[in-house]
Amino acid sequence: RQFPAMPPLPFTARCLFICAVVLPFASPRLQAQTEAAPAVVRIQIEPQIVVSPLAADFLGFGYETSAVAREGFFSPTNVHLVNLYRTLSPHGLVRIGGNVSDHAQFVPDGTPAARSEKDVTIINQAVLDDLGKFLRATGWKAMWGLNLATGSKTAAVREAQAVRAALGDRLQSFEIGNEVDLHPGAKHYTNYFAAYQEYQTAIRRALPDAVFSGPDVANNTQWAIDFVATEAKDMKLLTHHYYRTGAMRPDATIATLLAPDSAWEKTLQKLQDASVRYGVPFRINEVNSFYGGGKAGVSDTFASALWCLDYLFLLAAHGGNGVNLETDVNQLGWISHYSPIFRDATGQLIARPEYYGMLAFALAGNGDLIQLTASQTDINLRAYATKNADELWVVLVNKDLARAANVEISLPENHSTAAIYRLTAPAVTSRDQVTLGGAAVSPEGTWSPAETEKAVVKNGVAFLAVPSASAALVRLR
Repeated sequence: RQFPAMPPLPFTARCLFICAVVLPFASPRLQAQTEAAPAVVRIQIEPQIVVSPLAADFLGFGYETSAVAREGFFSPTNVHLVNLYRTLSPHGLVRIGGNVSDHAQFVPDGTPAARSEKDVTIINQAVLDDLGKFLRATGWKAMWGLNLATGSKTAAVREAQAVRAALGDRLQSFEIGNEVDLHPGAKHYTNYFAAYQEYQTAIRRALPDAVFSGPDVANNTQWAIDFVATEAKDMKLLTHHYYRTGAMRPDATIATLLAPDSAWEKTLQKLQDASVRYGVPFRINEVNSFYGGGKAGVSDTFASALWCLDYLFLLAAHGGNGVNLETDVNQLGWISHYSPIFRDATGQLIARPEYYGMLAFALAGNGDLIQLTASQTDINLRAYATKNADELWVVLVNKDLARAANVEISLPENHSTAAIYRLTAPAVTSRDQVTLGGAAVSPEGTWSPAETEKAVVKNGVAFLAVPSASAALVRLR
């Protein structure tokens, strides 16, 4: 999954609803210094201006098809996994696919076999039935990827019928092929699109009301735009992937992960423009820190929680429908370092730091994203605001490795208190001891805040400090 270099996008004032005051890539020398003087950030909220509604199923996970082949994993009896899902949302979206989906076969009475992309993964009706039961236990739905690279139309039809029978109303949509812009046999968009139409037509003969999303591109955004221009009236979601860089590259560092990615923001703007123009929501249905399974010591640290929380809100600010964060077994056949839900050698599930980034979004990312403006500084901090029927939230993500922020929030009319829920860890490199609201996710997969902090409020302004490499969620009432 190699992403081409793109020119940086200059900061403009047109995205006033995001405060993206950033510090350039921090050098190792800068990171080693003691914290510099805090930056002062003043925030104004405009609750009456809605930037974007937040989809109820915004949060999601992404899996290789091989995860489904592991008997007992996607099962209502896997109570720990059910709880981890429901703790995040009662209405999320799972994406099943990845590279392995193009090397997978459905054998109704076969023996399930979870294998890497170098071999053939086998799924049967029993594991699909378990997946359907798991989804009903969580309240989530699934997007299912079909084999376009090494399969056939006939096999895709059989698999689609089996998935539909097992999942029922828990099936959100089908996708045909994974990262189709990287397929060796689809060097030109017209070749891919002709194959897509053939598969879709065959599936529709068997399932006339089948719903499709796509085109599931890795990095060729023009393919996505061409696809939605033709298929807008016959697709559920416009889908695209994103990784910051490759795990084996020398720039796969915490500093890189936490620095702004202006090239990606430019891509998000293109997707938002296409989404608005053609009336189709877009979703980043495969995303995480570094492709190739992530990097130990970066993708599995507290830095990933801060990156994740900021990424989720950044996507929402560009009108995105949601994300599917890759987790568990990857196309290479091992559990990725970037997994929000990590499964160890004994099968024990662990909520890794990135899960806490998702959890923080689950707490504050409901209702509508609203406009927020912030004073300009050179600190790598972003601020977002949301509202629902009962309250307002301000989310402050300080990804700066050297500076704290002293934040002053002007309280809107009829709001007089500010409760703070902090997302923290002992260090940005910590792999455990992460807490949100003073509490960790329980061994059973549940969470509730243990403590809240009250911000000082004077003359209608709430004052709080946000240390470097931390985040604060502020509930206004």
